[in-house]
Amino acid sequence: MRAILSWVVLALACFWLAGATAQTTTLSDNAESIAVVIGNKAYKQTSTVDFAHNDADAIKAYLIGTLGFREQNVHLIKDATLSELQQSFGTESNPQIGRIWRSVVADRSNVFVYYSGHGVPDLISGQPFLLPQDGNPNISESGYGLQTLYRNLELVRQKIGAQRQLIVMIDACFTGETGRKGESLLAVSAPGFTPARPRSGGGIVKLVATSGTAPANWDQEAKLGLFTSRFLMGAAGLARAQGAPESGLLAWPDLQRYLKVSVAAAARRDSGREQAPEIDEASFALPPGQPVPAVASAVAAAQDDSNWQRAKAASDRSALEDYIANCGSVCRYREEALRHLRQFQRDTQVAADRQNWQRLSREGKYADYLKNCGAICAYRTLAENYLPDLLAARDGAVRKCDELAGSPGDLDRNRDVPGVAFANLAAEQAITACQLASEQHPELRRLNFQLGRAYDKAKRYLDASSAYRKASDSGSASAAHNLALFFRDGEGLPKDEAEARKLYEKAALAGHIEAMNSLGALLGNGVGGAKDLAGAKRWYEKAAQNGHVLGMRNFALALQNGWVPPANLPEARSWYEKAAKAGDALAMSWTGYMMENGQGGPVDLPAAKRWYEQGAKAGDAFAMYRLGYMFDTALGGLKDPVEARRWFKASAEHGNIEGMCHYALALTTEDGGPQNMIEARQWFEKAARAGVAHCMYGYGKANEHGHGGPANLAEARTWYGKAAQAGNSAGMLEYAFMLRYGKGGPEDQSGARDWLRKAADLGDKNAMYSLAVMLEKGQGGPVDRAEARRWYQKSKP
Repeated sequence: MRAILSWVVLALACFWLAGATAQTTTLSDNAESIAVVIGNKAYKQTSTVDFAHNDADAIKAYLIGTLGFREQNVHLIKDATLSELQQSFGTESNPQIGRIWRSVVADRSNVFVYYSGHGVPDLISGQPFLLPQDGNPNISESGYGLQTLYRNLELVRQKIGAQRQLIVMIDACFTGETGRKGESLLAVSAPGFTPARPRSGGGIVKLVATSGTAPANWDQEAKLGLFTSRFLMGAAGLARAQGAPESGLLAWPDLQRYLKVSVAAAARRDSGREQAPEIDEASFALPPGQPVPAVASAVAAAQDDSNWQRAKAASDRSALEDYIANCGSVCRYREEALRHLRQFQRDTQVAADRQNWQRLSREGKYADYLKNCGAICAYRTLAENYLPDLLAARDGAVRKCDELAGSPGDLDRNRDVPGVAFANLAAEQAITACQLASEQHPELRRLNFQLGRAYDKAKRYLDASSAYRKASDSGSASAAHNLALFFRDGEGLPKDEAEARKLYEKAALAGHIEAMNSLGALLGNGVGGAKDLAGAKRWYEKAAQNGHVLGMRNFALALQNGWVPPANLPEARSWYEKAAKAGDALAMSWTGYMMENGQGGPVDLPAAKRWYEQGAKAGDAFAMYRLGYMFDTALGGLKDPVEARRWFKASAEHGNIEGMCHYALALTTEDGGPQNMIEARQWFEKAARAGVAHCMYGYGKANEHGHGGPANLAEARTWYGKAAQAGNSAGMLEYAFMLRYGKGGPEDQSGARDWLRKAADLGDKNAMYSLAVMLEKGQGGPVDRAEARRWYQKSKP
């Protein structure tokens, strides 16, 4: 007998996962399978779930179009009441009156139940319940308990037999939040509330949108729940392992991995919140299918992204040509691919020019190079400069100056001499040799540049600037660059940033790579003239293309921030990675961050973690913080509180203010090490003084309650006030209470009323209620009962 898959899917706004026993099955034979699909959008006694109907319609389309359910066997219920839920699943006292129990056929039916709507916790018992369309979120008896649902479904599981599987997918949260920031379903706020886990039999495999106390999020673009949209996108093929045939089955572990990574990344990117799905292990597979209409455009865009990343990673002409030929109706990177192809053609010409130069310059045939160099003639300046060098080469003074003061990076340097690093330059000997050589051969500009270097090393800055000026006026890019440094820093010459900018531009135009990056910095920051982001980007790009590591990182920054709109995140990610591979620690952090959050390409948590590790070891504080965060949240690997605390501490000690906050929070617990409230308070203070609003609030709490040191209400009041001024709503509420009751300073009813209003405007329901009381009683201002009624009403769920 073929093994069959049986589904129970509950989709909404956040939940948890209990373990399930996976069986080796494959989805087939759904002629007698039964589905109940519920989308609760419009509630009588609380806020709407905007996309619940869309969720239900999309799941129904997937069941029929991909899994092969008969349409008459898919029972779609929109805005289900408690009575309809009981009719579908049975009651606590009579499970067998439910439609599912009565409809399934032993050994022949699969079951798929989908629910999209609100979930609510009972704050007394801790038990979660689904909220019917006519239910009250503050009265658990008006809901349908998940414990009842699981128990009744376990009976269904037993009836359909061991060859059928039962899966519960929950895109829902039972923390009491609506999914909108700061909005609660409950009359009593329950931040950090963790609902009880309902018991379920071992035959149920569960998919959960989020874990712990975090809310689930929405996919605003697809108009679906985020977990639901990513499930449908993954099932349409995006979860398939790279290299797997498109017509083959989709392995459950691949879908599991895709959901965890894509949901977490999308939640951080789109809402700034964490969402970590939990999904049971299983070994069955899903059949291939076309995406449902609700996610078709998103799937096409994601496939185009993936195809482009593969083509770009291949780094060859044929891969780019294949991308253009096969990208179809969604082809967002066509122009970029064409630009790369044009660059390939130019690179071929550049390589041919380089080979021609290397061959002819070894033989001193500079005239032949100039005659044959064609459209690309990168070494023209060198060839024109070296022609008189042939006569001077036999001069001992010139060679001695080259040997003693030649710069390894000078475009004009004698290629037969390796050059001398500035730190190793013997100043007095070089000055003697280069004075003589430059007097005998004033036509060789490099000699004056080298004389300037010798004076520079001897700290004879006026003489150095004079020699650099002579060489610069003769066209020496290196001399113009060094002279620009003098003017920029005011060393040996009066500080003149405008002159520095002109000289950097002169050197950059002559091909000096360091000058290209330095000019970009001056243009981008408006130093020595008007700010010019387009010009800064252009020069950073030239420096990057010439292998300048800092130029690569700066060019990536310009691309990332859209200095010349629009931003180009894929190219930014590529250049950050190039700079990272060249050893730039900050670029390592940015590469990891873009890979972690799916910016400019697919999410790649293992690679992001590797880059954070390299950046952290190279001393970058942000990399240390993100590495700690990944260990703390099990992103890209296993959760490791000890490593998380270690890296949070390292980032804090290296000055990262987010690291300070996270390390302070870690010290308030025993997770990853001993609790240390004294040190926690010290780090809260450092982060607070560095401007982190949340830690201003945390430091205020420590002072108010005497955590890690003596209570100090005046200090608590000060820091609550700073947090409030920084826009932290919790700080506003606590500051208002301090003013209202005269804690830590004089009573200020008017000020309390003002801050309560600001916190209320940000959605804090406790502030709304307290503001209403003050308005009703005329505290801190005139009585305003109409306004009080309005805020009382808004404070309700």
